[in-house]
Amino acid sequence: MTRSSTRRRYLTAGVAAGAAALAGCTDVLEGDDGSGDPSNESQGGNDSQNDSGGDTVADIDYEEVDGELSFVSPEDGAEVSSPVSVEMEVEGLELDAVEGDETSENGVGHLHVIVDQGCIEPGYVIPQEDGYHHLSEGGREIELELEPGEHDLCAQAGDGIHNAYALTDEITIEVTEGGDGGNESDGGNETDGGNESAAGLGNAENGTDVDDEQ
Repeated sequence: MTRSSTRRRYLTAGVAAGAAALAGCTDVLEGDDGSGDPSNESQGGNDSQNDSGGDTVADIDYEEVDGELSFVSPEDGAEVSSPVSVEMEVEGLELDAVEGDETSENGVGHLHVIVDQGCIEPGYVIPQEDGYHHLSEGGREIELELEPGEHDLCAQAGDGIHNAYALTDEITIEVTEGGDGGNESDGGNETDGGNESAAGLGNAENGTDVDDEQ
């Protein structure tokens, strides 16, 4: 009886220990699931935020835009001096200033002039760095300080969050030294040369008069 009672106690204790161990494992697993859920939820929140942004942008067709954008001045191949005055015209796009909240709306945006970088693929963000000039006020004109030499200009429209539309125009210009423009105005001094020749003629006439008097 003593051995049987002892064996039953051992068996009971073993079963109890096993149950406790299983319970502990379950608690750990539940704890892991619980701790994992918040991170998953936060990731889900980020995804939903991205999805929300994506939904807003998805409503805009950046490639098929019923409009036209072109340079008014300078003309393609023009020789100009710096600063270069650039003017554009656009149809089919409502120009609007970029607001602080930077929302995106179909058919609304602003213009950019991209220098020596090439136009941006539709739907991609137009960078805010050297060579990318944003007319964020909603205007159509800008002055550019450019080094002498050949430059490729791209006019491109973008939405309120600077995603590029397939509204572009491209030209190549030659920027001359700043002094060249002044030299052109110096050409007006050539008329002074004419005055000098006129003065010479006057002297010659005077000389003729003197000879006649003699």
